[in-house]
Amino acid sequence: MEFDRNKVGRVVKEDRLSSLPDELIHNILSSFDMKFVVQTCLLSSRWKLLWTSMPCLNFTSWQFTSLPKFAKFVNHVLSHHNHQVEVSSVKLHFSGAASHVFVRKIAKYAFSHNVQQLTITSCPKYRLKSYHASLFSSHSLKHFTLTCHHMQLCTTTKAPLDFPALTTLRLSRFVLCSDLFSNCVNLKNLTLEDFSVKDVEVFDIITPRLSSLRLAHGSSCSAVINLIAPQLEKLTVICCSFKYLNAPPGLSSFDYWGDFPLKFCKDRFYSLNKVSVCFNCFGLPYKEKDAIKTINLLQELHSAKYLTLNVDIVKCISSFPDLLLHHASPFSNLISLTIDYRLNRDEYGEEISTEARNFLLENSPSAALIMKSP
Repeated sequence: MEFDRNKVGRVVKEDRLSSLPDELIHNILSSFDMKFVVQTCLLSSRWKLLWTSMPCLNFTSWQFTSLPKFAKFVNHVLSHHNHQVEVSSVKLHFSGAASHVFVRKIAKYAFSHNVQQLTITSCPKYRLKSYHASLFSSHSLKHFTLTCHHMQLCTTTKAPLDFPALTTLRLSRFVLCSDLFSNCVNLKNLTLEDFSVKDVEVFDIITPRLSSLRLAHGSSCSAVINLIAPQLEKLTVICCSFKYLNAPPGLSSFDYWGDFPLKFCKDRFYSLNKVSVCFNCFGLPYKEKDAIKTINLLQELHSAKYLTLNVDIVKCISSFPDLLLHHASPFSNLISLTIDYRLNRDEYGEEISTEARNFLLENSPSAALIMKSP
């Protein structure tokens, strides 16, 4: 096979990357942090100023020897950015003792340019003073993620977050003590992770349009979590400890994974569709008090149509048949009952006791019984 050397030479010398439109180059560079982007743009005269018109700004401090040097670089990029270009996303990841002034400057820049998505991740070496909720305010932001390891979100001023356009909010590693969300009137998806509630007996989550709520690794043994969210459809609770959880009655989907049965205010639910419950810390032998709490929780979930329970729940209530005989089956709408054995591989295929089967299925005789294998 013969090669046309002249044709090959022309292909090799051709700079195909530089011929790409700016929009496509921006999309490629948006996967990298801004230090790499600036360094890359210096390699070509065609790309020299491309970094000043990036619609997605991704700042990370890990390639800098100190936080002041990182802050200086961030200030340089922001001050030289083309202010005619709309910035759609800003991500800020840093470690060290950043001041409120530094964080406020980033947030202010993002908000002044009508940024749609803002992500701030802070990893200070030591526990610092709290961030004030008033630090963050925007009428254009739609998606906000704030993760601050070893820090607190201070709400003692009773000033909630001011995000009237926000639809998705994720907060991680915070202490909460007052209303944060009532001004987020369009919030639809809320995630709270690694959080705690202090200094209040009742913590209100006031969100008129919220449809999905995820609470993970939250602690507040003495507080009632009160969900004032009339449009809430999906609730996920993972490893949380509350005195009570007061959820809206119209809930259609509920997922729970925890060490102990969750306590709800009585007779809350009338339209549950899909329910999944997993307890992962039952001690052996099973205790009667745990069985009572489990039965009480299952009674609160009586309207479920599709119910999934891990096998430990079934084994716990099966260990106390006399308790089950004194309670009528709460489930009259079941379409299917799934017993999940994925955490108990050695017990797959074991028969369910007659008492447990009757308690779960007696009032839904046509429901399908499914054994989910490891």
